[in-house]
Amino acid sequence: MMSRGRWGGLPATLLRKVTVVENLEATGQLPVHKLTFANPTKEPSLGIRLDYGEVVKVEVPGFKPKSYSMSGEDREAGTFDVTVKVYPGGRCSGYLDSIDIGESIHVFGKGGKERNAGSHVGAVAFGVGITEALPVCKAELRKGAEHVHLVWGARTFGDMFWGDELEALERQYKDRFTLTRVLSREDRDGCLRGRVDRGVLERAFGGWRGEAGARFLFVGTKEMMRGAEASLEKVGFAWPGSALLYKP
Repeated sequence: MMSRGRWGGLPATLLRKVTVVENLEATGQLPVHKLTFANPTKEPSLGIRLDYGEVVKVEVPGFKPKSYSMSGEDREAGTFDVTVKVYPGGRCSGYLDSIDIGESIHVFGKGGKERNAGSHVGAVAFGVGITEALPVCKAELRKGAEHVHLVWGARTFGDMFWGDELEALERQYKDRFTLTRVLSREDRDGCLRGRVDRGVLERAFGGWRGEAGARFLFVGTKEMMRGAEASLEKVGFAWPGSALLYKP
């Protein structure tokens, strides 16, 4: 019988750790790791829906459980991925970074979201928020959305990852998927320079005004999401009425 954690979580063993963004002190670039864990249940998954942006709750010793987006899963192999950005002095990210292959953490699923189906889906990911936004975008394309536009904001291009996966998505859904990268601290061909503000949202989604099926998702810190939601309303989309996902 598996021992449960303080918050009722079950032990998930770390199988692999892959660095997707290197740590570069000279530029302030922080490391990002993809951690692959064995599913602790006998079911094919933790019951978390990636297409609904549901999260894995990680029990952090001496602290409350921390929410992390499940960035992928392999039900046949019985594994799931959590992609983590490691912050200096970060209590939660530092804990996950300290786990060695073969060691376990206690986890449980957290759901409860509902979905407003939409013909046009706009997703805005701030930094590592792409780990939730991209799986949702892929799911919406599979569900038949007419168009999905993903706006990804980061400090520099080096802070971004999953380039091959994004390029594959652009090829597969060339008429239905658009990716806009926004860099706040770097000029780069093919990317906008600045922050994800009203102007960026107008450029990305302004053409959808009057489209009753336009739905939106924002993933980032609470401050970033609130700011983006306010900007979206100025572009002409009511919030939270135009939200793709919501808690009833």
